[in-house]
Amino acid sequence: MLLSYLVLIAIGTLLLYLPISTYEGISFLDALFTATSAVSVTGHVVVDTYKTFTPFGKAVILLLIQIGGLGYMGFTTYFLILLRRKLSLKDRILLAESVNYPGLHGLVRFLKRIVPFVVGVELLGALLLLPFFLRHFDLPISLAMSIFHSVSAFNNAGFSILPDGLTPFRDSLWLNLAFSLLIILGGLGFYVIHELMLYQRKEIQRLSTHTKLVLVSTLLLIVGGFLVLLLDTIRWENYSLKEKLLIAFFHSVSSRTAGFSTVDLKSFSEGGLFFLVVLMFVGTGPGGTGGGIKITTAVVIILVVHSYLKGSGQVVVFGRRIAEDTIQRALTIFVLSFLYTTFATLILTHTEGAPLLPTLFETVSAFSSVGLSVGNPQGLSLCADWSPFGKVVIIITMLMGRMGIMSFMLALYGKGEESRIKPPEARLLL
Repeated sequence: MLLSYLVLIAIGTLLLYLPISTYEGISFLDALFTATSAVSVTGHVVVDTYKTFTPFGKAVILLLIQIGGLGYMGFTTYFLILLRRKLSLKDRILLAESVNYPGLHGLVRFLKRIVPFVVGVELLGALLLLPFFLRHFDLPISLAMSIFHSVSAFNNAGFSILPDGLTPFRDSLWLNLAFSLLIILGGLGFYVIHELMLYQRKEIQRLSTHTKLVLVSTLLLIVGGFLVLLLDTIRWENYSLKEKLLIAFFHSVSSRTAGFSTVDLKSFSEGGLFFLVVLMFVGTGPGGTGGGIKITTAVVIILVVHSYLKGSGQVVVFGRRIAEDTIQRALTIFVLSFLYTTFATLILTHTEGAPLLPTLFETVSAFSSVGLSVGNPQGLSLCADWSPFGKVVIIITMLMGRMGIMSFMLALYGKGEESRIKPPEARLLL
């Protein structure tokens, strides 16, 4: 998985570095950064996407987003299936790990249904956005804008080719709802989408605990995030009530993974920015186009704490007991993610001389494949002004966040054999 992402990033970097991709050229590091941001569906930008890249360059970015959102393994395997190639056991295991599919049974059928669904939703999203863009641009540009932003929104990429991004349209109910719908669908996770399709067709009688947990948690995070952010936006001057409501709702949805923004994030208070960091860190459902530690990981940790304080020996959700290895995996993901983002933030504050909160915001945004940033004076990401070392740290962070920190660490360390010898138990005071 790691090698496949590295190869895809390398190809994207070379394509974006070509003279045909930009109007006035681009440095190799900025091309590498942009390719990594697109493949990891993050959305951090160190150059202005609208002004820097030609239509060819924008098409390359769009393709990288599409492949990165579905996953390199899922994208290539789907075409192998269309060519009627048989998949080896190794291919199936890699594919299941790449798209976060439990087990191997039904994996090919799962992929055959998900890819057409993704394309269909993106086309539907483009049709929803087309009437809006037609009010501002001619037909060819409106078509390009609709397709690009639909793909970028569903894949939670955060890239925009609008001259000033979405900021001028923050009061558009249609645009806010269309983008939010695409973002939420992409963030649910492909397994959840597939199970909802099976349930709607009555091929299964009930939804799994995983699907119910993701749906309920997503709804609670959106509503809870909206209410908390509304407490911040409601005090803003020079904004209408409609704008305040839409800004709070849109950023509650977008901040968990998509990276689109309809307002300068410096408008939020420090408390508001820190709350956005928390939403970004949690992220979306596993196996989708979003990032973060995932909703399920956060919920499992909360349930473990609740179970211990309650004195229960088991962690239960929706009447089902959570397996011990799932709890251990959730705790491992949380600890590794917390340690890495903290360490990277401290390093960057030292090397780049940036304040702590904006640096933490930038780092967590990169790690969680979000792309939101407090920005620099030119309207780019904060890291656009950083040294090559700082940019490389963010590049590694984006790649790690897209793969998942567990997969990334296992790719580096490898997985040792489980020992059957159990040492004597240690008694520790906590």
